[in-house]
Order: sequence, then C-alpha cells, then structure tokens
Amino acid sequence: MLLNKVNNITPLPNLGIIAGGGLLPSEIARLQRNIGGKVFIAALEGEAEISSIAIYSYKQFPIGSVGELLKYFTENNVEEIIIIGGIKRPDLKSIKVDVIGSLLIVKILKEKFLGDDNILKIISNFIESKGFKVISPKKLLELNNFDAFHETKSKPSKQDQIDIELGIKTLNALGDFDIGQSVIVSDGYVLGIEAAEGTDNLIQRCALLRRNKKAGVLIKMAKSSQDMRLDIPTIGPDTISYLAIHGYNGLAIEKTKLLIVKPAETIKLLNKSNLFITLV
Repeated sequence: MLLNKVNNITPLPNLGIIAGGGLLPSEIARLQRNIGGKVFIAALEGEAEISSIAIYSYKQFPIGSVGELLKYFTENNVEEIIIIGGIKRPDLKSIKVDVIGSLLIVKILKEKFLGDDNILKIISNFIESKGFKVISPKKLLELNNFDAFHETKSKPSKQDQIDIELGIKTLNALGDFDIGQSVIVSDGYVLGIEAAEGTDNLIQRCALLRRNKKAGVLIKMAKSSQDMRLDIPTIGPDTISYLAIHGYNGLAIEKTKLLIVKPAETIKLLNKSNLFITLV
C-alpha cells in the first residue's frame, strides 16, 4: 500500500498505464480500481513485472510497438494515460519499431540533448498528439502527508544535517541539466551523483568512497526542470535495504515531490536498520 490515502477524488473511468519495472504500476492500478475506475495496462516487454499486474487487464508490447500500444488504449476507450515504472533506455537507432513508432523515433533523434526527462517529454507530447492525455500519478496520490511517516527513531546528526544541506545545494545546481534525482554526501564530501545507473547502484558505488564504514546520507529530490507527470522520484523498501547493507546513516527526501512504495514496510525497515529519514 502506498502512504497516501485516496479521498474525494473523481474516478477516472478508463485509465491507461504504460508500465515499466517495479511495483508502482500495480499500485497505481490498485488505487484506480479502488475509486471505481477501470484500468488497462500496456506492459512493456522485458520491463514490466507481469506477476504484479496479472490481476488487471493488461497486454504486453515490445517497446517499439507504439502504434499497437495506442490502438490497445483506443479500443478500450482510454483517454488518460500514466507512464510509470523503470525503463532501461534502448538503443534508439537499432530498435525495431512499427510505423507510428518510427515517427516517434524520428522526433527523439532530432533532439540534440537526450536526457531521460527530455525523452519522456517527447514521448508524452507525441502520445498527446494522438488524442490522449498524459497525466501525473498525483492525480491519484496525495503527496503531502509525509509528516507522520518521517518520524523515525534515529535522527540526523549535526554532520548529517550539514551533508544534507550540501546535497540539496548540489541537486539544485544540477537540476536544469537533467542529470539525476539523487546525490550521496558523507562528511562534507559529495561522493556521487545519480546518473544512468539508478539509485541502488549509486548507493553501492559510493559506499567504497567513504572515509568511515558507517557514514553518509542519500538526498533525493525532483529536478528543478522535472515534469511531474513523468519519472517522479521514488523510494521504497529496496532503497532502505541498500542503505542498510552498505552502512549509511539515513536519507533526506523532498516532501511534496516523491512517491513512497509500501510506506509501512519502509518505515519499519528504517527503524529496524537504525536509519533516519528527514524531509526537505
């Protein structure tokens, strides 16, 4: 269950989900069903976790079958679409595409800078040009109820607070460059900035760079240029497990622009691992 309760939200009659990896696609589908709406999932082959979405209406598509995917949504009277879940970037020049997909690839390859955000915006604008509306998961999630969640037993030390401040400044400075949503700081040093490897690999990589075996903070925020329909920063039990295994002190997250998968399990694991979480 996600942290946020869904109250007084008008159901979205037929919601389409383009599903990458992870648990968020199934969580969004569950929330949509809970408020009385229907959901149709386009599961990207090699990305989506079919076992987690199998109870919903879904169909698998190769990542280049854009026309068939949109046809599936049209046939099921889908008007609004959420793109969510991890997607490994394919080789755009060699990917097999259908006719509609080839038009999208041309639009992407015309761009000079192909950061993840930019690519997702191009894809979203293309989908909307076909008569759909790409919406944010915020349509189903209230992102502001973290106050009760973040009260862990462990609290940040004075050094942790200094590291968090440095991490925030670093991410704010990089926000316009579409580089990453996370940074790790330890004892006043920026050890790593999230790039293509993702947060879990960032945590593992930076563990080897610390002065002390038990130190460091993960700071995770939305980019200043973040399109909040797309690629919203996310944490969950897996993130906490990686931090615990590699001996970090805790993490700082942005209060209003982050999704938490399985919050009850996440807070339990934070306390069990003696890690703090704080809001920025």
